Amino acid sequence: MKGMDVLDTLVVRFHMNGVFLLDGSEKKYCGGSEALSYVDRDKISLSELFGHLKEHCNMLSGTMLHWLFPGRDLQTGLRALCDDKACKLMCDCTGELEVADMYVEEPKIVDLCDKSDDESDL
Repeated sequence: MKGMDVLDTLVVRFHMNGVFLLDGSEKKYCGGSEALSYVDRDKISLSELFGHLKEHCNMLSGTMLHWLFPGRDLQTGLRALCDDKACKLMCDCTGELEVADMYVEEPKIVDLCDKSDDESDL
């Protein structure tokens, strides 16, 4: 029986607490911080990635994960991680010596109500 081999691990670099901005025609991820996680390639799934992300930051419901296709820029290589199939593709496209760049997009909170919740019972 062998131990955990580095080739069985996907290194994920989370870019979190930032925002996507368009600067002319160039997409950028501004602000925030980065953190690394080491994910077992055999266990790759959306819930597994969110579990690792929660170790680094508080997540809002509705948070989206995007990954950057190796060798591409944010304009042409950003892909949404919407299900486990997309996670498997990301894992397959990320070589054994490459880091998977993951971008966290928090949902935009819009207050549609001017009055406080206390008044809604009246």
